[in-house]
Amino acid sequence: MRIRCELGIVGVLAGCGTYTTYQTAEPLASGRWQGSIAATPGLFYDVPSKVPTPTVITEIAARRGVGADTDVGLKLFSIGSELSVRHRVVNEQWQWAVLGAFAFARTEERGGFTEGVFGEMRLGVAATRRTSSRWAFTLGPTLTGSYWSFAGGGNARGLMAGAFANAEWTFCSCKRWHLVPELSFHATLTGDVPVDGVVTMLGVALARDF
Repeated sequence: MRIRCELGIVGVLAGCGTYTTYQTAEPLASGRWQGSIAATPGLFYDVPSKVPTPTVITEIAARRGVGADTDVGLKLFSIGSELSVRHRVVNEQWQWAVLGAFAFARTEERGGFTEGVFGEMRLGVAATRRTSSRWAFTLGPTLTGSYWSFAGGGNARGLMAGAFANAEWTFCSCKRWHLVPELSFHATLTGDVPVDGVVTMLGVALARDF
């Protein structure tokens, strides 16, 4: 039996995870905070069944700088939460950072879900080129591992490779507001969680520094 994480109804706020970052390679300064909201339409396409499933995922997140080149974040998305860390390893014309995240969700028997516990780990690299004080462009690869333990017994898993690209526009004279549109694409390497196929997402985040 093939089990997918997403719901099969357009506009339903759901999904295993966002599969997006909305991040550059520039961490927050130590002690600084950032809050953000985001909406991410996406499409899960299962190759064996040839079934496309659209979804819309919403999230609210907070980040805090904890070192000269490191910050951490907490994201609450439609059905779960995510802890993340960003560490910059190169700070030159091109900035490079390692991104790590762990997502957790408890699902119920409804819609396209099966009751159980879902976990996801993601590792990525962000490369950022800042062209001005208001514009920064970022791209990088990601690797996402997913695991679903079902309440009735059994489990499913999957491994996806992907990539993302975003543009951060800093606006307002205070330079604390950021608008970040992002496109990401992911393909299954093995397994069938969230699908045995591809995931494409195109969303936008609005963030403010404090």
